[in-house]
Amino acid sequence: NRISDLSLIRMSSSGSVKRSGRRGGKLKRAREEQRKQEEDLDALSCGEIRKRLLDLGESPGPIDTSNKSIYVRQLVRKRLKHETTESSSTSPLSSHPSPPPPSHSGVFQSSVLGRSPPVKKVDFSPLGSRHSPVSTPTVRRPLQHSSVQKQVPRVSLAVKPSVLESPSTRDSIADFEVDGLVAATLTPFNSDGELNFSVLPQYCNHLWLSGVRNIFVNGTTGESLSLTVEERKLILEEWIKIVPSKMNVIAHVGTESLKNTCSLAMHAEDMGAHAIGVMPTTFFKPATVEHLVLYLEKVAESAPSTPMFYYHIPSMTGVNLSMEEFLSAASDRLPTLRGLKFTDKNLFEFGRCVSSNGGRYQVIYGCDEQLLAALSFGGTAAIGSTYNFAGRLYNRLLASYHSGDMKKALLEQRRSQDMIKLLFKYGGHAGALKAFMKLQGVDVGPPRLPLLSLSLEATRTLSSDLRVSGFFDWA
Repeated sequence: NRISDLSLIRMSSSGSVKRSGRRGGKLKRAREEQRKQEEDLDALSCGEIRKRLLDLGESPGPIDTSNKSIYVRQLVRKRLKHETTESSSTSPLSSHPSPPPPSHSGVFQSSVLGRSPPVKKVDFSPLGSRHSPVSTPTVRRPLQHSSVQKQVPRVSLAVKPSVLESPSTRDSIADFEVDGLVAATLTPFNSDGELNFSVLPQYCNHLWLSGVRNIFVNGTTGESLSLTVEERKLILEEWIKIVPSKMNVIAHVGTESLKNTCSLAMHAEDMGAHAIGVMPTTFFKPATVEHLVLYLEKVAESAPSTPMFYYHIPSMTGVNLSMEEFLSAASDRLPTLRGLKFTDKNLFEFGRCVSSNGGRYQVIYGCDEQLLAALSFGGTAAIGSTYNFAGRLYNRLLASYHSGDMKKALLEQRRSQDMIKLLFKYGGHAGALKAFMKLQGVDVGPPRLPLLSLSLEATRTLSSDLRVSGFFDWA
């Protein structure tokens, strides 16, 4: 028996956890109905599934046997959502919003979502599963989908945000700590540019064997802004299904639309992501620190129990505000803020952020070629693209630094810089990164247009250059 849904949990006066049997039965029936629909639709041809999606206003790509299951799930979701919308629109009570759930004494609730905080974890799951008893302080929602479609929170910057804070929420956020390397994962595609989940188990095993214990899903390396919101949700769900229980999953949720960002943040919390990362909008940019804090307050309301990292990458976003000033301004307004993903070469500012607010925030460094310098400024963790295929190298660097062997640590950093110089020689984008992965035996396919794969000739030349540099010996 697994406590599977926060909405089905209520606390008695003695503090014990109880399940509402009536609502639990309703959710179980909804899931059985969804599974039945998936089985029925799976018997249809790929062309018929595509036609039905088009009828529902979707724009699916080519559908074949390799990605058919993805579109079957998407079609079931859309049908259930369509049915739910129709039934609510015909109800005489549909125009009257339901009152928010009653608030229990001392329990945190978001005024936007009406949610309670995570309850201390009580886990009876099988040993070795994603939800095995570990130091995770929260009960998360299940991976199965529910036919009850949650509404995206209404966002309005015209109203002062109301992210509230309770001691339990504040403590659980502050306790979350990323240690060591975080691989910014690549998104696997088939040759036609559609998602390919079949390679993820091999990919995950590759990271684990190289000593990587954290992943950052749907970030810049993962081509996030080239993906639809639905694709990003599916990718996160697949990663969460397969990662070992001791691997942290940080979901990047930033988009060009605040509403989409809130939807992804809500979904990440529902799926049990350990934390979220949020990049700012890049077309209509926040002009000041105050604008950025207002924006993030709305995102925080959508995931009120999940640690949040602001994703600072001015080279890509064009948003280059003072992060030291941001952390100061956010300290009493963003209770879920855990720190920064700092992808910038300004080590002076990085060091100032590490010591900001008495060291309250974790600042995860994002420039692989300067990792050793960041450690000397107080860094404790790093997010990077090259940790996908050089995890062993960077773990040796970390071990050497912490043992005081600076000579060996510097040797590993120089090897890293040689490798990254070659990466940039071949474009430095997802196409080149995926070529590195393929040369290590993990084929995650091409990037999505407008990015391009390396040509066969360029891939052969890259392989030769890497062999000369010694990459296959020390990476």
